Amino acid sequence: MEKTNTYHHGNLRQTLIEIACSDIREKGVDGLSLRAIAKKAGVSANAPYRHFSDKRALLIAIAIVGFEELKARLNEVEQADLDILQEFSMKGMAYVKFAGDCPEKYKLMFGPAITDRMEDEHLSIAAGESYEMLLTSIQRGIDAGIFKNRPVQTLADPIWSMMHGISSLLIDGFFEEEFQMFREDKVPCPMKHMCSFEEIMKHNLELVLHGLLA
Repeated sequence: MEKTNTYHHGNLRQTLIEIACSDIREKGVDGLSLRAIAKKAGVSANAPYRHFSDKRALLIAIAIVGFEELKARLNEVEQADLDILQEFSMKGMAYVKFAGDCPEKYKLMFGPAITDRMEDEHLSIAAGESYEMLLTSIQRGIDAGIFKNRPVQTLADPIWSMMHGISSLLIDGFFEEEFQMFREDKVPCPMKHMCSFEEIMKHNLELVLHGLLA
C-alpha cells in the first residue's frame, strides 16, 4: 500500500520525475531504477508504474518536462519589450543557460538515451513547440528585412547547431567556472585572463548574426 505521508495525492508523478532527475545527475541514466525512485518517494515499488509503464516512459516524461521548461524560458524572452536582434541574442543566452541549469533534462532531450524519440507523439510535439520559438525569432528578422531572405529552416539549422554545441560543451565541463560566475553575476578575475561566459556567448552569437544579416 502506498504511503501518503511523504507526498500529497496528485503530485506523485512530479515527485518521481524530480527524484529521477536527481538520480540521473548523480548516477547517469544507466543507474536509474524505478524501484529505487519509489523507495526515495516513500511509496510502494509498484506505485511508479501507475504513472510510467517502464523506465523509457519515465525518461520521455522527463524530456517533455525539459522541453516545456525551455519553451517557458524562451517565451519569457519573447514577452519582453526587445527589438529583433536583442530577442534573438537573449533567446540564445536563455537556451544555453537552461542546458547549464538542467543538464540531466537536456541530455535526455537531445541525447541517445531515448531511442526512437520521435515515435512518441507527446515528446515530438513538445520538442517542436520549443524549436518553434527559435523559428519565430528568425522569421521576425526575415520579415523585417534584417535577416537574409532565405527559408527559415535554412537559417535555423546552423544557429541551433551553435547553441547546442556550446550547451553540450558546457554540460561536459567546459566553461564550468565561467558559467558559475555567470549564474552568480560575478566578474572573472583579470589575473586569470578569463572571458566571462556572457562574453563567450555574445561572441558566438555575433558571429552567427553576422551570417544572418541581410
